[in-house]
Amino acid sequence: MAYAATLSSLTQELVEVILNQPEPARVTTLRESSLRSLRYHNHLRTNQFDVEKHVNGIEERFRVLNRDGLADALRGRLDALSAVSNKFTPEMLHFLLQLSDQPVNKTKLEDVLPHKELDVDPGEQLKWEDIINEGGSSDDDLWKKPEFNDESSEDEPFEDDEKASNASLESGQTSLSSIEAQYRRRPQDYVIASQDDESLSRVQQTQAWRSPHSKSLGQHNADSTRSEFQLVRETLFMLTGLDSDLFDNRGEPSDKYLLHHASSYSLHSVLKSFGNISRNLLVLRALAQKRQPIPLLEVFRDGVAKRLQAFNTIVSTIERRLVDIKEDTVVSLLGLLNEIDLHARPLLGLSVIVQQLAREAEPEPFRYLELLFDAASTAQLEGQESRYDFFGKLFFECFQVYLRPIRRWMDEGELREGDETFFVTKAQPEVSLSQVWENQFALRQAADGSLYAPRFLQPAAVKIFITGKSVVVLKNMGRLGRTGLQASEPMLSFETLTASDLGSLAPFPEIFNVAFERWMQSKHHAASSTLRRVLSESCGLDHVVATLHRLYLMADGYRSDIFTLALFNNLDLLNPKWHDRFVLTELAHDAFNEFGDIHRIIITASDGESQGDIRTSRRSVRKCLPAVGVTYRMAWPIRIVVSGESITHYQSVFTFLLQLRRASHMLQASHKTMKAVGTDDEQALYYGLRSKILWLCGSLQSYLSNLVIAPLTGKLRKDLDEAIDVDSMIALHAAFTKRLLAEACLGSKLDPIYQCILDVFDLAIRLEDARRTEHEQRAAAEIDNNNSSNSPAPEDHSTLFVPVSEEEDESFLEEQDKSALVLQDDGTYAEVLREIRSGFDRHLRFIAGGLRGVARASSDPAAAKWDTLAEMLEAGVQQSAW
Repeated sequence: MAYAATLSSLTQELVEVILNQPEPARVTTLRESSLRSLRYHNHLRTNQFDVEKHVNGIEERFRVLNRDGLADALRGRLDALSAVSNKFTPEMLHFLLQLSDQPVNKTKLEDVLPHKELDVDPGEQLKWEDIINEGGSSDDDLWKKPEFNDESSEDEPFEDDEKASNASLESGQTSLSSIEAQYRRRPQDYVIASQDDESLSRVQQTQAWRSPHSKSLGQHNADSTRSEFQLVRETLFMLTGLDSDLFDNRGEPSDKYLLHHASSYSLHSVLKSFGNISRNLLVLRALAQKRQPIPLLEVFRDGVAKRLQAFNTIVSTIERRLVDIKEDTVVSLLGLLNEIDLHARPLLGLSVIVQQLAREAEPEPFRYLELLFDAASTAQLEGQESRYDFFGKLFFECFQVYLRPIRRWMDEGELREGDETFFVTKAQPEVSLSQVWENQFALRQAADGSLYAPRFLQPAAVKIFITGKSVVVLKNMGRLGRTGLQASEPMLSFETLTASDLGSLAPFPEIFNVAFERWMQSKHHAASSTLRRVLSESCGLDHVVATLHRLYLMADGYRSDIFTLALFNNLDLLNPKWHDRFVLTELAHDAFNEFGDIHRIIITASDGESQGDIRTSRRSVRKCLPAVGVTYRMAWPIRIVVSGESITHYQSVFTFLLQLRRASHMLQASHKTMKAVGTDDEQALYYGLRSKILWLCGSLQSYLSNLVIAPLTGKLRKDLDEAIDVDSMIALHAAFTKRLLAEACLGSKLDPIYQCILDVFDLAIRLEDARRTEHEQRAAAEIDNNNSSNSPAPEDHSTLFVPVSEEEDESFLEEQDKSALVLQDDGTYAEVLREIRSGFDRHLRFIAGGLRGVARASSDPAAAKWDTLAEMLEAGVQQSAW
């Protein structure tokens, strides 16, 4: 309370001081609002270091402006304040700084020290009256315009100036400006007294030949003939990029100079060779003077500039040897041409590359790397060691810059923002974790659809891409540090290539590929092995794949039968809730209860195919069963390997197996619940049809289980264990599901055969429904006969419905219309059986013949399996003549 009362009184006092004419109502309003702001403020404390920095800055500005008195006064007060400071000192200083208004400009020392005598003595003030009394302004020379020339005036000799300067030095009134004037150099100090007239004359004579001549090449006189030494010197000037009278700025030689001992044609031919070198060097110099915005192009420009500098150094060495002759030397243009050509030949090849880049329309930034790579390969094949060394070293200097984004991608899984030269790009900035591998990154494509990368790197681009994606996935899983995978990498340079075992024997492309593969494998192996280990050990990839096979491929037949029988019972009992996803999921959990993760299993039925009339839908395997879908929830790293397309293929095989089990179940279940009906011929026909369809279902089940699913799943497990990276695992699993779909006769090529197989399954349901219809009619007729003869109804007869399982609701079953299961077909029971027999024979021949024909006409790897299945079914075709 004491704190609140003190704060309230201080706030009221502050408001009254600020207001000139305080009004009670206004004072009360402002006090209350200020109190609320002070009590409930959420601001942080003042930054004491920032306050100290501002205060020291004011002191420093005082001293810079030569106001040391104010700076000393401020420092003294700060030192005194530091002795009694507390936690509120920074806030008070910050408050004073906020209230200050240009303290450096408006503060006066007399205001700061009002009761002390100022330490600075201003001395006697200079006034205009004193200057006028001295008569200085009446001097006529004062207003004359000064003359600034290199020679001293005759009226003011240099000696008088020196005496006056000495007199001013002896005076005790010497000012700072006079001291500076003493050491300032005057125009006279720059005059050089030359006494060597002979040397000056010799220099002038050597340069006299540069005077222009008007005569042409056919009208030369003695003045146009020059010494070979002069021509060599001008040529060296031209080669270093300097102006020369012998060549124009385009490297074309002049035809107005001759040699005593050579014809004009010979001289002109030699000079044209030098001019050709100069023109190529001009191309390189133009490139070296132009800054490039892209680092990859800038390193090339820098490499060209360094090699031009090295060439200029060689030319300067030759020039120094000719200027400072220490032994007998023959000065020869031909000798100079041979010596220069040896050093300029690699530069001429580099100039060709630059000119080729200039001719191409918008070449890629890495285009010059391809040209350097080809130039090094060609030089090695031609045996030109100097050119091979020149282009090889320049290539690796530039390639190190291109290698930076590759190293960053493979080590850290990151891309530099705005980098348009790297062949990896971020296709989508934000995707789900399971789509990171497939959709977030992509290989950049050129305008023609090719990979946007140098030709010599394209074979390795996919592995680089996979390694970076592996690092990204590891980072998202939290299995990688901030620095990424810092694996030791071998040195990649021209020196290491030439020093290797293959350096002097193998071609340059092969040496580079081997070295780069070794460098890349050092990073790829670390990333791929780490991700494979994490997927197998931490995410349980092997367990998930095995679970998928048990669910979708019904690898565990006993558990699959429990689920399918419960589903088929609901269909045959006309349960309208058979498609309820909670019921289906519960059935699956009961069937696969030995799984440790049954909570991941979800069974659903799509609305489109499951909401029809169950009385008609149950009579065809095409109606209800395709609506049943299995979902197994997997961790997002596993969904990278098991793609959505693979799950779709799994679902297709699951539906086919479910349809197959439905047909077999119909033939076997009704046989246990109903006695034989009909005449002997009808019974023979029925049992013959039943055995044939059961044989077909058994053959398909055996084919799928023993020849398709078991071999493929076993090979998949082995291949996944041997996979080198995640991309290989993805490809293996995708190939497995596609092969599984094809060998199970579910591909697009075999769709007519698949539909024919489904027709046979529908015949099995129709066969049992026809038998049930006949059984129902005979039972009803027998009851009528018994009622008419007043005899009791027989007690021992088979029931129409299958036994009720424990999961069924008996009260629901009592309300079902059992007559819905009766088949309403036209014709007698025998006619229906003969129609089913005809349809079965026709379908069986079509299936066997179609499989045989497709197997022989197709080059698909699954053709051998189709041929085997056709051979299995042909045995039934041959015996169908009963």
